[in-house]
Amino acid sequence: MQTRPPTETIIVDSSAGGDSKTVAERWAGRLPVRYEHTVHRSAAQQRNVGGMLVEPASTPLIAFIDDDITLRPDTSARICDAFENDAASAVGGVAARIEEIHRPQPSGWSWWYYRLQAGYADPTYGGKLFGPAINCLPCYRDDEPELISAQWLNTGCVFYRTELFQKELFPTFEGHSFMEDVHLSARIARTHRLYFHRNASCSHRDGAVVGTERALARHARMRMRNQRAVAAGVLGKHGPAFELQLLFHRVFVSIGILRRRGQNRRQELLGTWT
Repeated sequence: MQTRPPTETIIVDSSAGGDSKTVAERWAGRLPVRYEHTVHRSAAQQRNVGGMLVEPASTPLIAFIDDDITLRPDTSARICDAFENDAASAVGGVAARIEEIHRPQPSGWSWWYYRLQAGYADPTYGGKLFGPAINCLPCYRDDEPELISAQWLNTGCVFYRTELFQKELFPTFEGHSFMEDVHLSARIARTHRLYFHRNASCSHRDGAVVGTERALARHARMRMRNQRAVAAGVLGKHGPAFELQLLFHRVFVSIGILRRRGQNRRQELLGTWT
């Protein structure tokens, strides 16, 4: 339970069975829960279905929380405080810190790679969106402020001003969830500020894509395709210079795949280059 509970919880379900509906009905008597079934299979389109059901006048903030996320009791209260302490209403979105993700500060060849792609120097490139739509999570260092300024936000647990979300919406990406969160948040960042919250945390036990070799190749292709869509549609990247940046990034990603010792590396490589 949250120390600051939501006005309403909307569950958007696209599964064929009725298990989610049964759970929602079980809680409906104790909490303001609404269940919606949709034929949309992609995470982006499911989130749009739920987000458009919210009334901005009664709920100024909207949160998107994955079904495998566990919130700390004070997560929503800390994030809501970030909006309410903003007298100018300049904050557009705030994302919680996912505890299982520990991104080290880049160094050596990886830092120089970011430096080349970004065109500027930064200690961590945390929260930045640069080059061919490369998006880096914060490193969450102790010397960083509680609210870490960002150019994009990830889903998992993210809050937006309702009217901003309903104006922009997630792109109609299909399939597995890849970069629709970047596409939306980077558009909101054109007019409002975005932050990762260092002290509002959640737990995400899922994370890794699992499945057949064919599925891994498909996911890798989708990641590169959606990255191109963010670069072109949001950052305005195009032409030979962009294609060279993207080619360089495919090489960088491929080196990372080869350095891992997991199985199915071949399929990920094929998807990355298809």
